[in-house]
Formats: sequence, C-alpha cells, structure tokens
Amino acid sequence: MELAFWWLPIVVIVTLVAAIAAGWWLGRHRAGGRAIANSWRVTELPGYRKALARSGLFIGVTAVVLALVLATGTVAAARWVYTRVETPEKYNRDIVLCLDVSGSMTEYDADVIDRYLEMLPGFEGERMSLVLWNSSAVPVFPLTDDYAFVEDQLKTVRDAMKSGTGSAVYTSGTLTRPGASLVGDGLASCVMQFPGAEPSSEEPPVDDGRSRSIILATDNVVNGAPTVSLDQAAAYARDNFITVFGLDANEYRDAFAAEYEGVMSQYEFPYFPLTAEDSVDEIVDTITSEQTSKIQGAPQLYVIDRPEFWLWGLLIGVPVFLVCARRLRI
Repeated sequence: MELAFWWLPIVVIVTLVAAIAAGWWLGRHRAGGRAIANSWRVTELPGYRKALARSGLFIGVTAVVLALVLATGTVAAARWVYTRVETPEKYNRDIVLCLDVSGSMTEYDADVIDRYLEMLPGFEGERMSLVLWNSSAVPVFPLTDDYAFVEDQLKTVRDAMKSGTGSAVYTSGTLTRPGASLVGDGLASCVMQFPGAEPSSEEPPVDDGRSRSIILATDNVVNGAPTVSLDQAAAYARDNFITVFGLDANEYRDAFAAEYEGVMSQYEFPYFPLTAEDSVDEIVDTITSEQTSKIQGAPQLYVIDRPEFWLWGLLIGVPVFLVCARRLRI
C-alpha cells in the first residue's frame, strides 16, 4: 500500500502550519478590546459557565471533525493505492481454425465453430485464430487469447452461416481469384498465421515450444488452379512444426476424398471424415488433450486504486462539519 502522490500530504501539512502561524501572529497584533467593569458578575454565573463549557466542547468537536475531513480529503486526493506484481501462466498451445467457406461447406463450418464456442470457457492462455478461405483467404482475426473478442467474432460468423443471410460476413474477400475451394492456398494461408512461418523469411522455421494446430475443414473439391497444392501446403505445415487436423466434409468416397486422406496420411496428420459420428468433437478433444506445459508470461504490475473508503469519509464528514460551522457561526 502506498500513496500515488506521496508529496501531497506534505504540501497540506506545510500549508496548515503556515496558516496557523499566520493566524496566531495576526491575533497577537490585533488591537485589544475594552475592559468592562464588574464583568466577573456575569462570568461567575452557573449558566454562563455551562454555556462556555458547551461552547468549548463544540469547538473541540468541530476542530476534530475538520481535521478528519482534511486528512480524509488529503489521502483521497493523494490516491491510496495497492500494488502487486503478477506473472501470468499460459498454456503453450496455438490453434487456427482454417475453414473452407465455399457454398457446400458453410453448414459444416458452423458445426466446427459451435464446438469451439463450447470449449472457450475451458481455455486458459491458448491462442486462437480464424481464417476463412475459398479462392482466396481472409484472416478474420490473428492468434489471440482475448476470448471475449474471439467469442464475439465466432458467433458473428456462425450466426451468418446458420441464418442463410448476410453471407458477405463470411465470404467477403474470399473470391478475389478465379476458382473455388483452392485447398492448398487456403492451408498455406493458415500456416502463415503462426509466428516465424512467413515464406519470405530467410531464417529457419521457429520451434518455440508451443503446440501448433490447424483444423482444416474442407471437402477438397478443388475448382481451379491453386498456386500451392495440398501436398505442398501440408509439407509447409510440417516444416513449421504444425499438426493439421483434416476434417473431410466430402460425403462421397471419391478421388477428392482419397487425395485428402492420402496427403494427411503421408504427413502423419490426423484425418476425420465428417460423416463419422462426433468427428468434430474428436478433433477438438484431441487437440485440447495434448500434453502442454505452462509458460511464464511477462511480469505485470497492477496498481489498484480503491478510493471508496476515503470518499465515504468525505461524504459523511463534510456535512457534519458544515452543521458544526453553522452552529458556531464560522
């Protein structure tokens, strides 16, 4: 506990001492009154003595109240604060939701987002990001552990997907190139959300000890010519120490599904057909059950200002002093 403006009480005390000294000096040099003959007859009266005693007591009470009001006001103005240093602990887990928002995928994407909204209250320091893509990718928000913000963004996208209206919420910016469901480009864009994974970097991939996961939800029905193939994007993810959880929304066991499963198997990434029961739940549970250690965040200084006690003192003391001053005709 300490005073934020520690010098303020010193200023108040010096000012009070100066005011008292000035008052005493002026009182000594003030012209005296005239003596009244036989005034002792009045001062010896019992009623006078009682009135004088009451007046002295009231002056004393008023002085005490004024002192308390000044002290309380001084402390309130000087800000009585509590300080503490905390070193936050966070789980070293990063998760990117990498969702194909082509027309055939929005229903499945909404299920994935729903599951993550259920998991948010149990998160503690995990960082999340959301990337929506079709022929081009749009990062909705970068990796962050601001869960209130994450929840608001996920609900906005989920509600737009479920309502069937307002598709611009989740498709804006995802169709800037010819084609649709360019999976390799979408996955590569999601990989770039992780620190140190920029393809232009000349430094080797960064292994910062954090668990890195991508949930890739797509039907892999590519329509067009992607810049990066799914195989190349998967290799890019592996080279940056990222685990891709493949969620296949293709309802048919065709060549697209075979390619998707084959690439995931080649790089030893988990693969889940969306037709399998509880596939979304299994992916999320697998990620969140990974053994992760806590990391120490940067120490943070908290300064807590608690003026309530002193303000309540002023709220009570000032009216009491005003009543006393009124009675004394100050």
